[in-house]
Amino acid sequence: MKPIKIGLIGCGGISRAHARGYQSLKELLKVKATCDVSEEAAAERAKQVDADQVYTNYAKMLKEADIDAVDICLPHDLHAEVSIAASKAGKHVIVEKPIAVNLNEADSMISAAEKAGTILMVALNERYDPAHEMIKQMIDDGKLGELLCIRIDHNQNVMLPKGHWIRSKAKLGGGVLIGSGIHRVDLLRWFGGEVSHVANFQVNQPDRMEGEVAAVMSVNFESGCIGEATVIWAVRKAPWYEGAWVYGTEGSVYRINGLFWDSADGYVKLDVPEAGSFTEELRHFGQCINSGEKPLTNGHEARRSLELVLAAYESAEIGEIVKLPL
Repeated sequence: MKPIKIGLIGCGGISRAHARGYQSLKELLKVKATCDVSEEAAAERAKQVDADQVYTNYAKMLKEADIDAVDICLPHDLHAEVSIAASKAGKHVIVEKPIAVNLNEADSMISAAEKAGTILMVALNERYDPAHEMIKQMIDDGKLGELLCIRIDHNQNVMLPKGHWIRSKAKLGGGVLIGSGIHRVDLLRWFGGEVSHVANFQVNQPDRMEGEVAAVMSVNFESGCIGEATVIWAVRKAPWYEGAWVYGTEGSVYRINGLFWDSADGYVKLDVPEAGSFTEELRHFGQCINSGEKPLTNGHEARRSLELVLAAYESAEIGEIVKLPL
């Protein structure tokens, strides 16, 4: 079977991680064209993935390039426009998280792909991390018993130059919670199921960005389990980048600098397969195109994680617990 031909749209920072994934999956996926408003950036990424063509206009690329699918690595407020255009052009789509900046845009993206009969997948790559997959399997197998509490965090120090799109609340869709935080929010949902209520508290640091730089989000799951996500883009130093704890009636599992399980013999470190989450999400994308299978992080799943983030923003704004769905 010939490799699926990809057009990479957006050649900034996150596209480098995608490019490394493509370099590991040459028999499944082949980047044929790159596109960015900066021709220099598009050319740099084309060289990295050995692409044939370089564009500065995505519409021109959709019309001219010999591609089966697109990988969208653009500012959040552009996701809907480009994804819908690609679906209408008959291309499969993988788009960076979040799916969009509001639910109307997300719905339009989902509708366009369904009408075209094409795949729409959102790059919520943390679901494809082997350690997270092991946690999910333990939950599904009942090894932890009934879930009681889930805690997830994200620690990063983000200080970007003035004029960078991530500093803009409109382009990003908010702050840290819809940025890196949506990965953690999505994991909360994946581990614990759907959320019935959310409360959120956040703080701003205007010299860094317009949106919030830290948020603490607490949730009630429909199952009765409770959960929390603490995310920050203004931590000077942290002993770990991200952590996860899942507590159940029959034991617990946590991930901090390794994956540990509360077994009958006490806490033991589990062996986690070595695999990059960006590579594995792209592998899944390619496999879904070939099989017609719905992606794990399909448009509807990504929409529900976006809805939870937007509900959290509403909670912070009105100072009350917010019920889902919105």
